[in-house]
Amino acid sequence: MANRGSLKSTLRQSHANYFDSLVDSVSTLADGGVLAAGSVFGFGIQTVAAAGGNQGAAAAISATGGTLVQVTGADDSKGVRLPLLSDVTVGTCFLIFNNLSNKTLEVYPGSGDGINPASDNAGVTIAADTIMLCIALDSAEWVGAELPVIGA
Repeated sequence: MANRGSLKSTLRQSHANYFDSLVDSVSTLADGGVLAAGSVFGFGIQTVAAAGGNQGAAAAISATGGTLVQVTGADDSKGVRLPLLSDVTVGTCFLIFNNLSNKTLEVYPGSGDGINPASDNAGVTIAADTIMLCIALDSAEWVGAELPVIGA
């Protein structure tokens, strides 16, 4: 069996350094780089079942589960809860999808945090069949924006 060094060398020779390019691209993005024109960029997705009727009982969105949050089970009172701002870096984004065509969804910040323009610990209502963008603006608040629905 070949050792790691020879496997790595063989892969580099047979794949024209594509792996090196991939690693360079990923590390550039991790270091705050930007995507070049023509680049493909994907987001991780997590599915969360809405729960509870208040901040403490709402279903938790994972800080590391994916930027796109597909929410199931909205019923005009159940909700989801964003990660604590202390658990994410400034600039972290979540796109929260409420796909039900006739039910609203509550979105809460983590305990002690806020979603601007609401006050600390207060929930924000997402309309039926729409998306909310949440960005960690700083260590004190998320900024939220409900994105418009596209007409058919």
